[in-house]
Amino acid sequence: MLRVILLSLAALVAVFLVARSSGLTPQQIEDRVLLATLNAEEGTDYRRREAARPGVVRLSSGVLVEVLVPGDGEVPALEDWVRVHYRGWRIDGREFDNSWRREEPATLPVARAIAGWQDVLAQSPVGTRMWLVTPPERAYGRSGAGVIGPDETLVFELKLLAIVPPPATQARAEWEQPVPNLR
Repeated sequence: MLRVILLSLAALVAVFLVARSSGLTPQQIEDRVLLATLNAEEGTDYRRREAARPGVVRLSSGVLVEVLVPGDGEVPALEDWVRVHYRGWRIDGREFDNSWRREEPATLPVARAIAGWQDVLAQSPVGTRMWLVTPPERAYGRSGAGVIGPDETLVFELKLLAIVPPPATQARAEWEQPVPNLR
């Protein structure tokens, strides 16, 4: 019994210290943990339903993919830069980003994309338009990011437009140079 009390006290102290260092109150942390749990449960149910649809393929990483329009171009490597159009939304249908709406495709290195995108881009020829469902561990995980909540399953429509050369790096001014031997 004493052991349980001591462990509980240690856990409370740890939560207090984490809350102080993160700027969150214990109630906010508790709410975030509850939100993560709900997101994880709803995401698992959603992925199970979507995986049963005809034409949907489940990759070994857990990402669900449906090819809407097959491409016939070159397949990018992890070190390549790509230009893509995409639309991202939550499983409840709320859109959080849309490059088509901005009328400007995104250009990014495949290696810096979320893991779920890396999984599909490294297997897709240029010109492919696909729909994918990305589990949290292949997206933004337990921490979330910006408007993405903790442990959220995300849905994307993604079109691989081109493999592009990396942008030219601009020369840095003297005051912008990194400090030697400092990372």
